[in-house]
Amino acid sequence: MKRFYLTIILACSAAVTLPAYAAMGNMQGMANMGNANNMAGGQAAKAQTFIGHGRINSVNPTGTVNVAMGPVKALGWPSMSMNLLVQDKATLNSLKTGEIVNFDFAKDAAGGYVITRISPAEQ
Repeated sequence: MKRFYLTIILACSAAVTLPAYAAMGNMQGMANMGNANNMAGGQAAKAQTFIGHGRINSVNPTGTVNVAMGPVKALGWPSMSMNLLVQDKATLNSLKTGEIVNFDFAKDAAGGYVITRISPAEQ
């Protein structure tokens, strides 16, 4: 009878531990993946910058510009008009409605896009 109970106990423990052990075997390659704690050592991800070209539709003194821009292939975007935040609000004073501009923009922490550099396009 003791042998019967011992066999049942071993079978149950194997049924519980083997699937967990098998699942851990699939995660061996994930040991070196970075997370917020691992990136504190200077390996923080850099924001990707994209290049845009377009015509200014409007300038909002609160810090946004509406731009009719060409396609952005890196993001898979077609031509469109879009409101974009401007990182340096002092540049808003030099922008004019109807002006053709070149600009760099990046994704911000909130998930939107912000213009990091803007200048008149050479014609």
